[in-house]
Amino acid sequence: MAADKSQAGSQVLRSAVAVSRAVETVGDAWSWLVLREMVFDGVGRFDELQRRLGIARSTLTARLTQLTEGGLVVKDVGSGSSHPRYDLTETGRDFFACLMTAMRWGDEWAADDRGRPLPLRHTDCGARLDAELACAACREPLRAREVRSSPVGGADGPGDAVSRPRSRTPELSLLERGRPCSIARTQKVIGDRWSSLVLRACFLGVRRFDDFRRELGIAESILSGRLGRLTDLGVLARRTYQSNPPRDEYLLTEMGLALYPIYLSMLAWGDRWLALPRDASVVLEHKACGYSVEPVLVCAACRGEFTPLDIAPDGTPHP
Repeated sequence: MAADKSQAGSQVLRSAVAVSRAVETVGDAWSWLVLREMVFDGVGRFDELQRRLGIARSTLTARLTQLTEGGLVVKDVGSGSSHPRYDLTETGRDFFACLMTAMRWGDEWAADDRGRPLPLRHTDCGARLDAELACAACREPLRAREVRSSPVGGADGPGDAVSRPRSRTPELSLLERGRPCSIARTQKVIGDRWSSLVLRACFLGVRRFDDFRRELGIAESILSGRLGRLTDLGVLARRTYQSNPPRDEYLLTEMGLALYPIYLSMLAWGDRWLALPRDASVVLEHKACGYSVEPVLVCAACRGEFTPLDIAPDGTPHP
């Protein structure tokens, strides 16, 4: 049941650093693809994960270690050191919404002429599954322009996130080496740490170079590279706001705004599993209905919620 509007201001508080913590805890694109294999196909053996992903053993070991330390997976110590198995925890299984919103963006904005790599069917209603992140109160889709945020306060700042050893930035062009995948195509855009954090800052209203640098604590050369890359990909647009001296700002395009459900699902996941009591918080209000935002994953056809148990392949995926 949704809360009364009079309770909406206190019913749902979202940590202002939840997305940063999610990015740092889960890791980069390879971690997302490891979770894809585990959540959708139940793959847990190290050798099978390596075969399906086509990555080096050292890379897979590092990502599994990070996911284990983050609490998303647990190593089965009884499975033997030569063929270890990893199982999802409740935290890892709950990452399902993040994967589904990433799949939806890849289907819509990064598709090629072969169609969807993995078409799915919602078994409850029988329709082709298009996942949407919707408002629990009104079941309407949650879009960037339709959510209002209000800070509540707290002890930390936006940069106070989990600090973990940095993995080497993934070669994003290799993500579909194993097979075509909509999640992998999305990760080609957001799948390295700095690109993801730059986009997170954009959804918080950051537009200008110095503000990005101050918000993220990022080196100028790295920031220039990421802003240029995201602009070339079409998720950001550069606009001059001052001519003397020349100054530009970076705005989310429609393609970039469509990434919002991914970041909102990461925010909700991070708020459930990673938030600390002292965290600064925001209240998110859905403008369409006036309720505080409680995102739920629904089927676009029937508006019903679904879980991994409610989906099945729809047709034959590409090999």
